[in-house]
Amino acid sequence: MYKVISANRAPNKTNKNWRIFEKEMMEKHFGKVLDVNGEDSHSVLNAYEKYGDTVEYIRWYPDPEGMSKYEYWGMIDQSEKIGKVPYLTNSPEGFINVQNKELAFARWKEAGINCPDFFVYKDKEDFYKQHEANPITFPFLLRLNNSVGGFHTYKVDNRGMLDMCLTKLDSDFNGYVKPHQRILTEKMCVKLVNSIDEQMGVNTSFRIHVSGDRVISGYGRVVDSNEWCAITAGKFKIEHIDNFITYNKMCESIMIEYEEHICQAVHALGLNHQGVDVIIDQDDNTLCFLEVQPTYASGYPPETGVGVGTYKPPYWNPADDGLVKFLQENQKELEKQLPRYYYNWLDKRNHFDLVYKSLREYVDVRS
Repeated sequence: MYKVISANRAPNKTNKNWRIFEKEMMEKHFGKVLDVNGEDSHSVLNAYEKYGDTVEYIRWYPDPEGMSKYEYWGMIDQSEKIGKVPYLTNSPEGFINVQNKELAFARWKEAGINCPDFFVYKDKEDFYKQHEANPITFPFLLRLNNSVGGFHTYKVDNRGMLDMCLTKLDSDFNGYVKPHQRILTEKMCVKLVNSIDEQMGVNTSFRIHVSGDRVISGYGRVVDSNEWCAITAGKFKIEHIDNFITYNKMCESIMIEYEEHICQAVHALGLNHQGVDVIIDQDDNTLCFLEVQPTYASGYPPETGVGVGTYKPPYWNPADDGLVKFLQENQKELEKQLPRYYYNWLDKRNHFDLVYKSLREYVDVRS
């Protein structure tokens, strides 16, 4: 009866298990879906034991921002007991590369994927030893390996800031690890790759959506040049609209020219369907990969109550009033220049139709 078990975030967490139009598109291409708690160490296994004669796939969809090490071990244990049922998004083993940036960077470097230089350290004394052996020039970032959105991250511009930032991150580590029980939390020093376009006066990044062996869609993000973190779309200002168009045209070209390489970056981490954060290193004009996001924000059905006031039609994401008005008023001209953005991203029904159509083709070939 059920073709897919969807191993979701626990019910007591924010209801972000299904994005707008996502579940109906998965069922269109894969068959009936059974939703279960994927983080309680037993519900996925119980469901498979009950419906295993019809289940063909598992969608492992744990919380990338709040999953504890106990929930993670429970997911791994269930997966091992179930055996080799094809996964649709994350493999359980690959999920740790979503949470822990140093593991993703190490995998990428092994696979020849360009990403920032880094090292992991234990305390201040260890930092200075590591930094002497692995010199990373200022400015660089001190951060926790599994935090998100710029939290627990400090930009260190010079040696005068270093001791203070080391102390702050020590405090974050002590206050963050114990109460949240995250998976293998570490402190990292990471090279800050130059993504600031001095000519245009903006900092920039790209979010690109991969499904199977296809790049489905993506978009460019521009923020003020004094913002060191450019991966948060909510910082957009309408005065940057010309730069926004320029960088989204660039994104269209990148998605076509580097499609195979971008997909390789996802597969190298043991994953199938991700939002990939990429920047252009302005110093040498190369693509640099920063992280992946299996639960990338696209908007959520109104009945979930998630993001009310943040995600809203017609596009859900983006929802900035000025940007939405501009995209609507200039659609006739811009959709010809930004086809993947307009048809494959702003149209969320089409987006997830393409995601699961491509994923079905990719998973079936591999299995």
